[in-house]
Amino acid sequence: MPLFLYGQSALELTRHLRAVNDGSLPGVVVRPRNLSRAVNKTSQVKQLPHRAQLMLSHVTQPMHVMVAERSQHVHSKSLETHLWSGELPSGSFINLGNGIYLPTPAFLFLQLAVIRDELALTQIGLELCGHYSMWRLPGPRASVSQLDEFAEPTYFLRPALGVQQLTAFLERMVNVRGHVRACAAAKRVLDHSASPMESAVYLLLCLPRSKGGRGLPSPVLNARVNVNTSEGTVQRYPDLFWPRASGNSVDVEYQSDLGHQGEANRHRDSRRAIELEGENVSVLHLTSAQIMDSDGFNEFANSLRRMLGVRTRPLPNDWDSRYLALRERLLPGDRFWASR
Repeated sequence: MPLFLYGQSALELTRHLRAVNDGSLPGVVVRPRNLSRAVNKTSQVKQLPHRAQLMLSHVTQPMHVMVAERSQHVHSKSLETHLWSGELPSGSFINLGNGIYLPTPAFLFLQLAVIRDELALTQIGLELCGHYSMWRLPGPRASVSQLDEFAEPTYFLRPALGVQQLTAFLERMVNVRGHVRACAAAKRVLDHSASPMESAVYLLLCLPRSKGGRGLPSPVLNARVNVNTSEGTVQRYPDLFWPRASGNSVDVEYQSDLGHQGEANRHRDSRRAIELEGENVSVLHLTSAQIMDSDGFNEFANSLRRMLGVRTRPLPNDWDSRYLALRERLLPGDRFWASR
């Protein structure tokens, strides 16, 4: 019997598979006819092949699965079913083999819209459309310093999804539960974020002021820019890039504590900045210390606003509290994150 993963469980396995497969999701995209034979009992899960059990070991309990009928509903410590009685959309599942079906990233995004708020959903969208996975070892977390190398996100992955692909999928799902929230979050998702901190910086700068952001225009993340050097034309990828037809374009380069230590790295960063400035790109460097300092980040955001030519407008009366609440969501106060 096939097992159709859903929601949080599907997200956990997606993160794991991306982390161990260079970002790709192995399997074949299919459109099952229906879910009438779907697994809906713990005993049926245990009957799946050994390889399926290994894959499912990366999913925490209760495991969330999809079924077609209310009579199949189960709510237990090990299994939770979710009803999908309508026709399944095309491109809805990836057949991983051994009886396991994983929702495609776009379908997963729509499912998560039912249980996640707009900000959390936007963060997941940036991850799926980006070059990192938030996969960690399952189980309760101790302090980050006590975890091994698998505790941190996995970087330099291929995106699992593109914004255009996500938007096109959602356009076909108008009457499905979660559609409104999914569409609202998808409007703020960008392609090619390289890290969770890069995503957080983008959201702090560009979310509307009513949500605690600074309301700046959205950048292009890790855009390809050709620059002329003594060795010929080379390609550079600015972290957060605001292209401008007239005047200088603007590049915000995020410098993590780990990625930019040492004289050699500082020399490389300086050289890259000089190359970009030679192509009429103004480069602003943003460090982890600046991000983690609320006032320091505000000063940086004001400098960026002036460089982008965005006029000053009074902030809402409750903006300070909204800003601090947003920072708490996006910037967990852990030294691990401050170094990313």
